[in-house]
Amino acid sequence: MAEPERERKRAAEERVRRKRGRKRRKREGREGERQVGWRSDPMEALGEDVMGRVMEFLDARSVARCTAVSCAWRGVAADNRLWAPKCAELMAGKAHIPRLTLICTGSKLSTYSMAIMDGKRSRITKEDLCDHAWEYRFTIAAPDYWRNLDPSWKHTGPPMRRYFHPDGYHSVRPS
Repeated sequence: MAEPERERKRAAEERVRRKRGRKRRKREGREGERQVGWRSDPMEALGEDVMGRVMEFLDARSVARCTAVSCAWRGVAADNRLWAPKCAELMAGKAHIPRLTLICTGSKLSTYSMAIMDGKRSRITKEDLCDHAWEYRFTIAAPDYWRNLDPSWKHTGPPMRRYFHPDGYHSVRPS
């Protein structure tokens, strides 16, 4: 009983060995040297450092897609050194930076992804409303009372600033 089982196991191992040999021969050139070209993985041919430099010139969406190619590509494409400038570029000039992105997640890729997802929201949350000062600028359509309260309307100072509180009130001071 043990003999036929050993035979089957040996035959299976032999098939696996032959299959590996065919794959290796397919990858190798005629002289047995590794070909560098369109059939070769650029990560193997160029190395992680060069691929990292190449990815620096790609847009964020393309770099994110590179994470799905292979484990080696993911290691390079998900590197914080690659995503830190992309995050800084995304956050530059934003009026509101979501709190989620300020949490240290350890991964700049996840921070970037959270910021993109937050930007797709169509509704404001209570936290967004209470997070920072809001500037009021009135137009000609506003009643005289409100326009007279607005220093920017009278050109005597910056616009009115108001803070919203979680209890529903708003005030001049953040307290």
